[in-house]
Amino acid sequence: MQDTHWASGLYGYFPSYTLGNIYSGQILAALEKALPEWKNQISQGNFHATKQWLVKNIHRYGDLYDPPDLLKKISGKELSVKPYLDYLNQKYSKLYTF
Repeated sequence: MQDTHWASGLYGYFPSYTLGNIYSGQILAALEKALPEWKNQISQGNFHATKQWLVKNIHRYGDLYDPPDLLKKISGKELSVKPYLDYLNQKYSKLYTF
């Protein structure tokens, strides 16, 4: 048993990890569009702007919207795997120089 969910018979749980990754890619794309300097700010220990963006665009809504609806609200686009694939491509192309 490699995962605690397997012992409980929750094999269908794993697609939720994939959905979370897809959601995070779209959230990151919206954040980068709104705050292009967020990485530099965080590297200097300044989390304020990023936290405020998250509170304003995601946290304040709690469970008011289903994830695809919230993503459309913050990004103006339907749920898409493209931002996550772009993120992976950028990350691994630097790592493996392709």
